Parts: sequence; structure tokens; C-alpha cells
Amino acid sequence: MNIEEKIADYVDKKSQYLKASKVDIRSIKLEERVRLQCFHCEKYEQKWTCPPRVNRINFEKVFSEYSNAMIIYCKIPYRNKTEYVMVREDSTNLVHKTLLELEKILYKNNQVFAMSFIGGSCKLCKDGCSKKRCRFPNLARIPLEATGVNVMDFVKRELGIEIKFPLDGYMYRFGLLLW
Repeated sequence: MNIEEKIADYVDKKSQYLKASKVDIRSIKLEERVRLQCFHCEKYEQKWTCPPRVNRINFEKVFSEYSNAMIIYCKIPYRNKTEYVMVREDSTNLVHKTLLELEKILYKNNQVFAMSFIGGSCKLCKDGCSKKRCRFPNLARIPLEATGVNVMDFVKRELGIEIKFPLDGYMYRFGLLLW
């Protein structure tokens, strides 16, 4: 079983809502207007993995240093606002934890620089981020949106999934796994 098959097999067994899809890393486009949206987010300057704390990283260069990429994503239904709030957090955590587990699988397969980017802001700390430093630097990951990836455009091109707002009945969450 090759590494892509191992990843797909793991994702299939993890949750009925999860999917994995290999994508062309060269198709990732970064846009400053996406990063600008972070400035208007309530998490701005509050999360250690969000802007402006990650602004000095040249993500275009980072992405160019990898040759393999997979989108790990979920699509979870909800029926009302209460479920939406719950699914919003659950979807982030499901994708985040799955990406961390996939990084371990890649590491065990001699892919020591494997890295992932989560969908949405990190939600590891239930009571908010520490003011001094990240409590879980080994587990926290940068949101894909914070890198400048236009996630909606990317998943439409790569997966044929069109996200429309406001969301209606389904929450999608997308993460990116690189190796």
C-alpha cells in the first residue's frame, strides 16, 4: 500500500464525514485579499497560529518546498442554529486531529517534514489562548486561510465543491496535508 492509499484508508475508517483527495500542490494560489480577511476576524491577534503572529512566514516559498498535497475535509449536516454552532467546532476539531494523526503516519514513512494546515482557527484551548505563548505548539496548526489560500476557489477547482454563503444545512471544513 503506497502512502496515498494509507492516508485514504485511515481517513475512510476515521469518520463517515471525512474524505481525502490528492491535489496538485502547484495549483495552490495565495491571495493577499484572503489574508486581509483575517484582519476583520474576531480571532485576529488572539490566536498564536493566526495573523499577525504568522505574518513573517513566506507561505508561497513553504508550499514550493513540498511535492505532495492532499485536502482532508469533512461535510457534516446540521438542522438548526444550535447544531450549526456545535458542528462548526466539531468539524474543526475532527479535521485538526485527523491531520495530526496523518502527520504521524507520514513521519513513520520517512516523511519527516510533513506538515498540515487546519480549516478555521485553532480550537485546542477551550478557555482561550494563553497571553504569553501557545500552550500546545506541538499540536497547534496554522489555518489554511491564514496562509492566503482562497479555500473556496481551491476546493471548487480541485474537488468541484462550490461553497455558497450563507451555509445551508451542511458545514464543510478543509485542511491541507503536505509532504
